[in-house]
Order: sequence, then structure tokens, then C-alpha cells
Amino acid sequence: MNEKNIYYWQKLVGDRPISMDLQAIREAVSEGFKSESLNYKQKLVYNLLETIRNNDQKEFFYILLKAINKPKKDYTLLLDQLNKNYDVMPEEAFVNFAYTVLVGIMATYGGGEKNE
Repeated sequence: MNEKNIYYWQKLVGDRPISMDLQAIREAVSEGFKSESLNYKQKLVYNLLETIRNNDQKEFFYILLKAINKPKKDYTLLLDQLNKNYDVMPEEAFVNFAYTVLVGIMATYGGGEKNE
């Protein structure tokens, strides 16, 4: 039997559950950043880690959106995930979301171009 682990975050608000599909977010991030250079991704991960450490959601999203605002790159999947989750994301889900983004970027370390 081929089972796939599904990672998600969920919370009950009133009588309505809200959730984020962390696996879909991770896959969208990996797809979007797969062709970026290793040095670029490492610097981006370092900058995003600093914002998580400081619990600065505003700066995290500023850096992330600045990174994906490139006309010649295809970040369609990632933009779709951000559209689905950004407006409904409670503050306590930020860390789960942020680390999922980092893991998605880091999963591409082997496939990017090397800048020397």
C-alpha cells in the first residue's frame, strides 16, 4: 500500500474549522524556487529565519513576496497557496507556515544552479 503523509495545520474557530495544507505549501515553494541559485536560496533562508526568530510576520511576508515578484519566474502554485491561506492565517499558525516555506526552499538545495 502506497500511503502519503499529509501535513496540515487546523484550528476550530467557533464551529468552523480552518486549516492549511502544509504539504501543498511545501510543494508549491519547492516548485517555485527549484531553479534559483544555491547562494540566493541560502541567503533567502537565512533572512527568513531571522524574521521567524523575531516573530516578525510582516517582514517575513515582505521578504517572501519580494523574492517571488519576478516576471520571468513561475511562482503560480506558490501564489495560489498564499491567496488561499494568507487572509485566514491566525497568528499562531505563522510559525508552522514559515517553517514549511523554509523546508520547501531547502528541499531544492540539490537542484539549483551553483554560483561560484
